Amino acid sequence: MAMLTADTDYIEPRNRLTVAFRLILAIPHIIVNYVWTYFVEILAFIQWFIIVFTGKRNNGIWGLQWAWLRYSSRVLGYEVLLFDGYPRFGPDQDHLPMEVDLAYEEPASRLTNGLRFLWIIPAALVGLVVGIGAFFVAIVSWFAILITGKHPRGMFEFLLNVTRYSVQLNAYMMLMTDTYPKWGSGVPGTVPGPAPLAPPPMSAPTPASAPVSASTSGASLPPPTATG
Repeated sequence: MAMLTADTDYIEPRNRLTVAFRLILAIPHIIVNYVWTYFVEILAFIQWFIIVFTGKRNNGIWGLQWAWLRYSSRVLGYEVLLFDGYPRFGPDQDHLPMEVDLAYEEPASRLTNGLRFLWIIPAALVGLVVGIGAFFVAIVSWFAILITGKHPRGMFEFLLNVTRYSVQLNAYMMLMTDTYPKWGSGVPGTVPGPAPLAPPPMSAPTPASAPVSASTSGASLPPPTATG
């Protein structure tokens, strides 16, 4: 199953001005994302019937959801102070600080998608707990950046992990993937690849021919004949 990854770079120093007014600056994006989410929920409802009856995801619906997921993840990263660059409106993520990647998989589990509203409860509870923690960490981070101009690395890493988990939770909730959200996953470059091929077995060396003994070879020669 495809693993969703999300990442952004840790940067110093930070822009105190945009951080100070971050909540106000994020309001337009929060409104757009809120409205867009309703549309994606309708798409997920349609996708649910398609998967239950066919066992496959509709690529067109998935593509529209994917556009929203990239945008919403960027808005969330901006809200929790992961970066200072103002997000673009829309799905385009070229030259932007928050990158999200998820491969489309057409086959889908009828069981886990059909019962997704139950399957997601444990993951949603974890998301609620870490979300509450992220709220307080973001407040402390806000003060730290205003005072020092830097984001404490430990707080940054925690907020990045919360963002990764939230994006995975959103993708799972919208039936975009069957990979269950997992705290600490989604780090680029950590998805295990295929095992390396074993080297071919080495053939046994061919035994060298035994050297011919000089005495043996000489004994087989006839003695020289005297002349004169």
